Amino acid sequence: MRKGFTLLELLAVVAIMGMLGVAAAASYGALTNGMKDRGTCAAATAVMRGAKERARIDRMPTVVYCYNVCIRESKNQDDSSIVVGRMTAIRRVGRISYIRDRYLFDEFADLEKSYAWTNDENDLKQMRGHRLFKYNDERSVGKKMEYSIVADDVYCDDQMQMVTTFSGGVNNRTNILLSAFYDLGTSDRSPSGGWKIGDGYAAEFAELDLPEGYVFGSSALPRREGQISEVAAICFDPDEDANDKVDIYVTRPNAQGYPQAVRKAGEATADVSKGV
Repeated sequence: MRKGFTLLELLAVVAIMGMLGVAAAASYGALTNGMKDRGTCAAATAVMRGAKERARIDRMPTVVYCYNVCIRESKNQDDSSIVVGRMTAIRRVGRISYIRDRYLFDEFADLEKSYAWTNDENDLKQMRGHRLFKYNDERSVGKKMEYSIVADDVYCDDQMQMVTTFSGGVNNRTNILLSAFYDLGTSDRSPSGGWKIGDGYAAEFAELDLPEGYVFGSSALPRREGQISEVAAICFDPDEDANDKVDIYVTRPNAQGYPQAVRKAGEATADVSKGV
């Protein structure tokens, strides 16, 4: 009758337990990574489908910009850079009809009623937290993102315009309060900041940052803080099937601390039929 296990049997049991532990940890890691991948792709797909539906409902074209931005630059080998994928959805709103200095007017839009204005310390109407994008032709957007030329804030400039109408043999004059966007400054040295009469403008209505380590595409990623790369413009037209996709990759820092793509996580797609 045996009273115990031999040393080899004990070692075999320990080895089996170790293998089971490694397998369990690997399975849990694969499960969590898969859930994170699916959640990331689902969130990006929701933005694209929202832009597609917005184009159909508003009968105005929309664009989703997919790009990568470096939010932390690597300073040394012990500090890795952080690059995230970002989506920005914009909708064409109107067209610039008149420019005076840095004031951008859309004389055919009621800007004061279209946006939420507040009064600043000088009792001037203003609106903060808004960005404008140039939007001249959705077919020629390509990979260039016309990004926030009016900067992060948009102000209202109160101007009185005299309008004369003829009625009953008498010229009637009416003052109309005009509202305008104000260019807060840009690298462009022209008085209007690069805007021209006839330029279409669009407003951002959705933005999404992918989780850390998830980027769009697998090409070279930005290394400088604030730098943008891998810009892709996905256009949605209200009268056509808006079917498009963008690939999402997972990255990890290499020996120099710069992100390096290692595997494809999936894709975000707006593959939804027009459905008339």
